[in-house]
Amino acid sequence: VIALLLRTFVVQSFHIPTGSMVPTLLIGDFILVDKVTYHLRKPKRGEIVVFRFPLNKSVYYIKRIVGVPGDTVQMVGGKLLINGKVCNYTPAGSYTYTEKGTTYTGKLLTEFLPSQAGVVRHPVLLTGNAGSDTELFTVPQNKYFMMGDNRNNSYDSRFWGFVDKGEIVGIARVVLFSWDSNKHFLRLSRFFHPIK
Repeated sequence: VIALLLRTFVVQSFHIPTGSMVPTLLIGDFILVDKVTYHLRKPKRGEIVVFRFPLNKSVYYIKRIVGVPGDTVQMVGGKLLINGKVCNYTPAGSYTYTEKGTTYTGKLLTEFLPSQAGVVRHPVLLTGNAGSDTELFTVPQNKYFMMGDNRNNSYDSRFWGFVDKGEIVGIARVVLFSWDSNKHFLRLSRFFHPIK
């Protein structure tokens, strides 16, 4: 009973099955999601959240919030614009990962995403052009705009629209442990790794 109450109202674990949040979250990460915080305050730009997929509520997605109610969001030439201003970027080398037998190599950047608490500094991966140029989106009240850090391999709000606040399960806090299915070993360095 206690475990059920904790899972329902406090914390819940999830498994990362795809590479849409690489390199922040890896395929095979098992994460812990805090379900309490958003009962006390509104979600903020830059936070990584789990939510029910708007087109199929039985499926859970995990993405980063890049647009909050009232924001305008647009991708132009692979760069993110928030309220008409381009986010700052610095080069961070290259990155390679494998998903379903296909190996992807791309350019790694550090993106400086403005948030209510200052600037959220996080990695983004560019491996192509998909989703690099979009229309201008205006985020409605009580809605949020989500994007994956793996910008060209993420099925997100650029393609299917906004997420209602009521569909957000919680904020991702920590990687409990991680299993690399390609190499068949535990990624010990990711045990209790904080998610930012």
